[in-house]
Amino acid sequence: MAQSSIINDQELAVLCDLIGGWAAQWSEKLADDKRQALDHLIANGFVEPADERSLVTYKHTAKAELLLSELCVGISGG
Repeated sequence: MAQSSIINDQELAVLCDLIGGWAAQWSEKLADDKRQALDHLIANGFVEPADERSLVTYKHTAKAELLLSELCVGISGG
C-alpha cells in the first residue's frame, strides 16, 4: 500500500506547513481540524516533537520525506 493512501489533504497541508516553516507560528491552541490532522501525522510516524520539553514544536520524520518524494512534492528553500 502506498504511503499516500494513509494521508488526507488536510494532513498533507499541515505537513507542508511544518516543513515550510509555518508551524513555527503555531501556538499551543491549534484549530481543531489542524490539531486532529497533526495528531494523525504523529500517530502514523510522519511528525514528532522537535524537542522533548516542548509540545508546540514539531519536526517531520524520514517517513514524511519518503511520502513527499512519493507524491513528488518538493519544498523549495528559495
